[in-house]
Amino acid sequence: MTSIRTKFWKMLGLLAMIFIIFIYVIFVTELAKEVKSPFFNYPDETFTLVESEPLSISDSFISTALLLPLKKQNNQLLIALHDQNSPNSVIPLRNVTYIVLLGLLFPLSAFIIISCVVFTLAVNYQRSKLDKILMPMCAQAEDLIVTFGRNSTKKKSYSALSQLNIYIEDLTKYAKIYQINSEQSAYCDKLTSLINRHKFLEHINEQIAIADETKTKCGLLFIDLDGFKQVNDSFGHSFGDEVLIQVAERLRSVVRSQNLNFSDNEEDKEYNLSRLGGDEFTLFIQNIDDPEVAVNIAKHVLKELERDFVLGNKLIKISASIGIAAYPDSANSPDALVQMADVAMYRAKKEGRGIYRIYSPEMGSKLRRYHYLLEEMRLGIASNSFFLAFQPIIHVDGCAISYFEALVRWQHPIEGIVTPAEFIPIAEDSNQILVLGDWILNEACRQMAAWHNAGMTKTKISVNVSGVQLKHRPIYEWVMDTLNKTGLPPNSLMLEITESCFIDISDNIISELEKLRKEGVFIAIDDFGTGFSSLSVLATLPVDVLKIDRMFVSEASHNEKYRKILKSIVELSQRLDLKIVAEGIEEIIQLELLKSLGVVYIQGYLISRPESSKNVGNKVLKQGMNHLAHMGTGTWTPSTSRVI
Repeated sequence: MTSIRTKFWKMLGLLAMIFIIFIYVIFVTELAKEVKSPFFNYPDETFTLVESEPLSISDSFISTALLLPLKKQNNQLLIALHDQNSPNSVIPLRNVTYIVLLGLLFPLSAFIIISCVVFTLAVNYQRSKLDKILMPMCAQAEDLIVTFGRNSTKKKSYSALSQLNIYIEDLTKYAKIYQINSEQSAYCDKLTSLINRHKFLEHINEQIAIADETKTKCGLLFIDLDGFKQVNDSFGHSFGDEVLIQVAERLRSVVRSQNLNFSDNEEDKEYNLSRLGGDEFTLFIQNIDDPEVAVNIAKHVLKELERDFVLGNKLIKISASIGIAAYPDSANSPDALVQMADVAMYRAKKEGRGIYRIYSPEMGSKLRRYHYLLEEMRLGIASNSFFLAFQPIIHVDGCAISYFEALVRWQHPIEGIVTPAEFIPIAEDSNQILVLGDWILNEACRQMAAWHNAGMTKTKISVNVSGVQLKHRPIYEWVMDTLNKTGLPPNSLMLEITESCFIDISDNIISELEKLRKEGVFIAIDDFGTGFSSLSVLATLPVDVLKIDRMFVSEASHNEKYRKILKSIVELSQRLDLKIVAEGIEEIIQLELLKSLGVVYIQGYLISRPESSKNVGNKVLKQGMNHLAHMGTGTWTPSTSRVI
């Protein structure tokens, strides 16, 4: 289109030049004719020049252009006629020019009219030719505008070229808007309109580089909402989304009120504030002169988020846990800064929630230990580094074995035995407990099936089940499939579930446990008395056994209040037909106390430490097949005491 327009204007300019030259040639020719014509013989038009004045530069230029000898007198240009009879005869140039122009008026007018007509026809032809070329382009441009979701600006009286120009202007405007929107969608969170993790890390990387040059410090707040999952589960994700939107707005208000803005232009995105994902937010603080600055900002954030959230006709209360990390004190890169603040945030959650914690190297060493054991655990599961130990639970009268509790142990190739207190929380936090738990249940049932076939038909095996397994495993199908695969009767299995798992247990899980009880599987509440659950769980949950936590047993031996609480638990269990097991028995005085309270099933180091399957087999099976056939279980006499 540009080349067509250029050719058109070039042609128009060329025609204009030809027209001017043509007029010039005709004028000069006619002027020369008039000078030589007999018209100049009239005495009233000519006169004799007595004395001429010198010509100026412009007068000389006119003389040359008109191809006539000119002279000057009284500031009037005169044409020299060079008449032989009168050599100094002249005639005024103005008079001759008027005569020539009058003579050319009609032909020139006719020529101009004809030229205008020809020009108009040429223009119309050119326009129609352009329209044929440009109309498809206009249609494509209009389609593009519609693609952008906009209405095209269409002018019926405009030519295709003018219309295309309008379309191009519209497309340029909409393309800029689309570019801005695309950039925002690429690095902004769609729900809260805060920048996302990628853009935030890119931003703080630039700011850290500036901080290195200026030798200044900066900080980062890692903000995680407390209880947000419960809001989602109780009211739905749309409700939770509205909470996140309001949280983002409150964090923006903190940024504004504390002058933490990255840009003074309110239309610009706030790069110091980000939503990393889920209910996690981060706030970057530039130029920290005093560590208390970050602490004060964290307090402002906590105060803002503690205010009620109004959603429809509901008031929601949530809080936040905040981790604080500083650069370069805590980390030396953007990713590390976020990670260290994240570690501090988890410490805040563990220490009560609704608080802030500042990162320290001690937290970092625990984090490295966590990741090290997590990776080693994955390798250990694959290489069969785990094994089961079995601790007996016996009846105080006769020491008959009621059941064995299967306890997982980890034989690390370098560190030796890693305690369950260290690796079980990591397994639960990383969901590795699902894979490990599958192996534990299968191995425990397989071993118990072998002992059952050897004569221990009245002995059970107890397996601990975590809250993670309850939520992620179809508990009924999972247990029954394992029992069918190993050949162990359901009434030889007991599942131990920690009391804290029953606090927010779902109706579906309760139904699954009830189905297992109907099949014959026993259900026990482990660590009873420490989970702060309501006593109503004893009436509503499918439970057969209560295992009293070792803390009650230890305290009750020298604390009257604990002794009374323990006695109440025992009496309540007896009235509800629940079997009571006391765990953590290490001293004879504890045993005597429990016997006086009516507890008959005990477990602890006083009876036996967890033993290997080989030691269990040697001790029980050597009692004789007749004894096993008659009793259906073995006995486990403590070697350290004869009191029982």
